[in-house]
Amino acid sequence: MRVGFFGTPELAARCLSELHGKHEICFAVTAVDTESGRNRKVQWCPAKIEALRLNIPVLQPAGLKEPGFYAAIETYHADIFVIVAYGNLIPRSVYELPPLKTINLHPSLLPRYRGAAPIQWALINGEKETGITVQLINERLDAGDIIEQEVIPLDTDTTAADLYHIVETMGPGLLHRAIEALSAQRAVPIQQDESRATFCGKIDREVARIDWKGSSSAVHNLVRGLNPKPVAFSSFRGEGIRIWKTILMDAELSDRPEPGALMRYQKKRLLAGTGTGFIEIRTIQPANKKIMDGLSFINGYRLAAGDRFE
Repeated sequence: MRVGFFGTPELAARCLSELHGKHEICFAVTAVDTESGRNRKVQWCPAKIEALRLNIPVLQPAGLKEPGFYAAIETYHADIFVIVAYGNLIPRSVYELPPLKTINLHPSLLPRYRGAAPIQWALINGEKETGITVQLINERLDAGDIIEQEVIPLDTDTTAADLYHIVETMGPGLLHRAIEALSAQRAVPIQQDESRATFCGKIDREVARIDWKGSSSAVHNLVRGLNPKPVAFSSFRGEGIRIWKTILMDAELSDRPEPGALMRYQKKRLLAGTGTGFIEIRTIQPANKKIMDGLSFINGYRLAAGDRFE
C-alpha cells in the first residue's frame, strides 16, 4: 500500500518507522524546521529525522494551501494518507485526494476529548479509561467516522509519560489494521455520536498552576496529567517550583491542614495541605535546581513553621 504520511513529534516518528516496514511510504510531510537556543540552531522535528533515516522524501510546506504543494503530493500517487499529530488542519482538497482518503490517529476514545491535549485532559479529569482512535478525516475537527478504536485502562498513578508510551506502542498497529481494512474493503466506518462529544483545549500556564484549595485527587490528577510537560507548578518562598510526582495519602491524619501548608511526616516524607486533606510530594524541582525527592527538599530548605506553597 502506498502511504503519504503527515506528522511531526516523537509519536509520529514511531508510527512512521513501524509503518515503513509494512507499507511503501512515498513521502512524509512534517512541520517546518525551527530555531532554538542562543545561537539559533536549526532543529528538525522527530518525524523529519526518522523520514530522512529511512530515505523517505520529506516535504515541509509553510502551509498545506501553499502553491505547488497539492501538485507535488499528487505526483506520488498515494493510496491513502495517514496523519499523526501533524499540527495543522488538513484542507479538503488534500484529505480527499487519495483513493482511500485520509485517516488520523487520535489518542482518545472519540467522540470524547476532541481537540488538543487529549492525553493530559483525560488524566487531569481522573478518567478510569481512555484509548486510541483511528478516524477518517472530514471537515470538522476529530469528527470523522471511526475505523479502529482501542480502550486503554488507567489507574490512579498513570502519568502522561506513561500514557504517551502506551500510545506510541499501540498506535502503529492500530493504523496498520485500519489501512489493511480499508484496502480490503473490510472496514465498517462508525459514525460518531455527537451527543457524547466533548472537547479539550490547549494546556496554558493557568491550567498548570496548582490550586491547593482543590481536593487531593484534583491536585494529584493535575500533577500526573502534566508530567512530563509542561509540569504542574506552584510557588515557594516567592519563587516558582515544579511538582513532578505526588501520591495520594492512604492514611487519615488528625491534623486539618491549610491549603498549601507544608508538613514533615514520619521524618522523611513531605506533605502539602489541600482542600480535603494532605497529599505527599514525591519529586519536586525548585527554581534553577535539579529534580529532587521530598526528603532532599526538606533537608535542603530547612522547612519552618508557616512554610507553604502558594
